[in-house]
Parts: sequence; structure tokens; C-alpha cells
Amino acid sequence: MATKRPARTTRTRQSKQSPAATTFERTERTDRIDWYSLYIYAICLVTILICLFALVSLVRSLVDAAWPDAGYFDPYSVPKESTLSADQIKENLTNQNRRQSIKSLINSITTLVIAGPIYLYHWKLAKKSRATLSA
Repeated sequence: MATKRPARTTRTRQSKQSPAATTFERTERTDRIDWYSLYIYAICLVTILICLFALVSLVRSLVDAAWPDAGYFDPYSVPKESTLSADQIKENLTNQNRRQSIKSLINSITTLVIAGPIYLYHWKLAKKSRATLSA
């Protein structure tokens, strides 16, 4: 047989000074965290970092596309039964690096096109939120 617990009751604080002091006024604290603003600023931080890394990758890809590197190539390691000469192999490696840098360039531009507007939208929201909090 289960026993029932009595319902909890809340007591009001009794003041020894006067009976009017027993009521509490609810005041809003302004030093608390505004979670909405915190969320907006976090999104802004993440998207601006994504944009910065995409810009670095974009510049690096531009440099690699303009001046492709064949990487390390040992002309003496070409197999004797290969139909390609050492210069042809080096040119193939250079072309492959150029294609890879163009793919990376497109990837960086796509990242900027996606993350940039997200940042701008949330930054506008942050400015609007800041204006409403200060008003």
C-alpha cells in the first residue's frame, strides 16, 4: 500500500518589521545572459571564421593555379617499360596539380557564397537585437 505524500506548500516570508514587507516584488535583472544574442553572436563568430579560412584557401588555390607545382619528381624512377618520357610525366603531374587547385578554388568560392550571406544576415540580427536592448 503506497502512502500519499502531502502536497507541497510555499510559505511567504514573514517580516518581523511590518506586515506589509511580506509581499515580494518581481524585478527583472538586466545582468542575465540574453540567450538569443549569444546564439546570434556565436553564429556570427563561426561563419566569419569559415569565411576567413575560405579566403585563405582561395588565395592559396589562386597561387597554385597560376604557378602549379609538379611536386617532387625523380626522373630516374621512370620504369624502363614506360612509354612516357620524364618530361611528359612531369607535365602530367603539373596538370594534375593545376586541376586540383581549380577544384579547391571552386570549393573556396562556394564556401564564401554560402557562409557570407549567413554571416551578414546574423550580423544584421545582432545589430537589431543590440538596438532593442539599448532602447
